[in-house]
Amino acid sequence: MGIFQDNFSSLSELERLAAMAHDPVRVHEIGADQWPLAMMACALMASNDEEKQEENLGIYRIFAEKTTPAARKASLAQFTRFISGRKGEGWKALLPYATEEPDAALSRKAALCIATLAQPGPEEKLAGVQCLVEQIRSNEDAPITLLEAVLSMGDMRVLPLLNPLELLSEERLADLLEELTLAANRPACSWVLTLLSLYPALAEQATAALCRMGGAAPYVLDVVMPVPTWAFAKPDVQPLHGWTRPEYFARMLSELSPILTPAQLERVRAAFS
Repeated sequence: MGIFQDNFSSLSELERLAAMAHDPVRVHEIGADQWPLAMMACALMASNDEEKQEENLGIYRIFAEKTTPAARKASLAQFTRFISGRKGEGWKALLPYATEEPDAALSRKAALCIATLAQPGPEEKLAGVQCLVEQIRSNEDAPITLLEAVLSMGDMRVLPLLNPLELLSEERLADLLEELTLAANRPACSWVLTLLSLYPALAEQATAALCRMGGAAPYVLDVVMPVPTWAFAKPDVQPLHGWTRPEYFARMLSELSPILTPAQLERVRAAFS
């Protein structure tokens, strides 16, 4: 309970709100103005309890019904400040904000917070990325925002952590490619090219994904993300390499040409022009 005592003056009020949220009868007595604090109380109390974390998924859905995106954004911002201040303690409690949030931009932001605030594991420095990938792998209903958050980091270190997704069914991978929307960067393009080489039948989905990416990016970059951000006095992104869109299309051409039709190839060329 130390994380509460460090940040709140009324521990009993937090416990009361969390108890109400977990009570199927009393949960609907929580007012809209109380919900942001109630959700944070539930999340923090469940940060080291996987069973309660599962319960919080349902509680977050009610939270989303009862509040505005602005209120949930403020709740997420306050919550992430607490987690950062505790050097990542309780980071898994952010999962409901990422997986159950109906606003795509807010869900993506929460997922990026997981990726950048998670405490490093003994064998994996990017434990938050690993967690998001496992969510995508194990849950067919996981929102595309989780994958978009990982790829939007622009850090090539995420690519090996995406390998488990290559074992998903071709149908599921097609769905992911069809939903994927982000500006082109080196890891994102590389991941699409990897899927294309493994599953040539996904050529149309890969073509469309690359076209959406290329049209949204003035340059194609790869960077080093400061992860976890709380470990850095100045957590600034460090650019490594950059290409114009035509330059990056030229880099991809040898991998695209054997698989895409001339028409598909021309669409990608136009998107990266």
